[in-house]
Formats: sequence, structure tokens, C-alpha cells
Amino acid sequence: MEDIDSRETRSIILERARELFLALGYHNTTMRAIAKAAGISTGPLYFHFQNKAEVYFYICSEALDYLIADFRRAAGEATHAALRLKNIYNVYKSFYYREPQLFEIMHLATNIMGGIDLSQPLEETLNKKSQELVLIMEGVVREGIASQELRPVDPRKLALYLYSVAEGIFHSNRTGVLQRAEVSLDEMIETAIDLIGYSLFEKEGIQPQC
Repeated sequence: MEDIDSRETRSIILERARELFLALGYHNTTMRAIAKAAGISTGPLYFHFQNKAEVYFYICSEALDYLIADFRRAAGEATHAALRLKNIYNVYKSFYYREPQLFEIMHLATNIMGGIDLSQPLEETLNKKSQELVLIMEGVVREGIASQELRPVDPRKLALYLYSVAEGIFHSNRTGVLQRAEVSLDEMIETAIDLIGYSLFEKEGIQPQC
């Protein structure tokens, strides 16, 4: 079991590493640079992490754990399924605002040009955690259909669609598309929720109170 000093050192390493990944890029960041930024020698760094890819993995893994917990809380609320889906969108947006560094680093792995050299087991672990986000939304959709709160649609496809829409909106914000169009991220999220919601409700003219 790690002692307090060991856990603190590990936390500092991950924090400094994510700053370097954003400032210098993954490939320009070295283990030596991470050790220097963390105020330690390379020996203690290699005690905690075998290589740079493993450092990157743990940054992403912890970020996904936070996000999964947020999704589960929103999904578990005792309210209409459509409102739970809306709340999941809102907690994702809150995560984006609260942890911009983590959000950016998480998406390095999905960049096909990024060349992040994760081992297959680590890559599969991150993929499984990312898929958990979709599965949580899928579960809400299934519950909403079963309770006749939502129209009978393909739960898996709808969950993938909702997740893809959110990712597209965040990407547009990060690349300046929304800013150039003078549309805020909040406005786009609300528009997406409204447009998606119109086609989800089981009974015409009946919508849950927001």
C-alpha cells in the first residue's frame, strides 16, 4: 500500500505531466522533463511509471473515471428519462469547463495523427472506459422506452448519436468554429438538447418540465 508521500508524489507527477503534454505536445515531452517539472529525479519517476505512455494512460484513466462517475450520478436521478439525458449533457459540459486540460489530453488518444504509443492492454482499457459513457446513456434510453417516457428507438444507436453530437459540439468549440459564428458553447448544447428532445418524447405535445 502506498504511503501518503508516495501518493502525493504520484499526484504531482501526473499534474506536471499533463501541463507538459499540453504545452509541449506528447512527443516533445520526455520523462526527464516530467521528472524535472515534478521536482524529482528520474529514479522516483520510473518507480511510479514505466514510461511516458503509462503516465499518459493514468492521466486519461483518472479523467474518464471522474466523467463516468458524473454520468452515473445524472443517469441515476429519479426523474424523466429525457431530463436525465439532458443532465448527462450538462455534466459533460461542466466537466469540459472544470477540467479543460484533462479534456484536451483525453482527446489526444482519439487523434489518428497523434501517434500515442499506448500498449494494447492500456489502449483497450481506455476504450472500455470511453464506451462506458455511451453505455450509461444507452441504459437511460432503455429505461425511458420501458417506462414509455421515450419513443421506441434503437437504444445503442441513439446513445452513440447523442455522444457523437456532444463530441462534435465540443470539437467545434475547441477549434474556434463556434466563436467565429458568434455562438456560445452553452447555446449549442441547449440547441442540441432541444432538437434531440423533440423526437424523443413518447406522446405528442407532452414534454417533461425542465
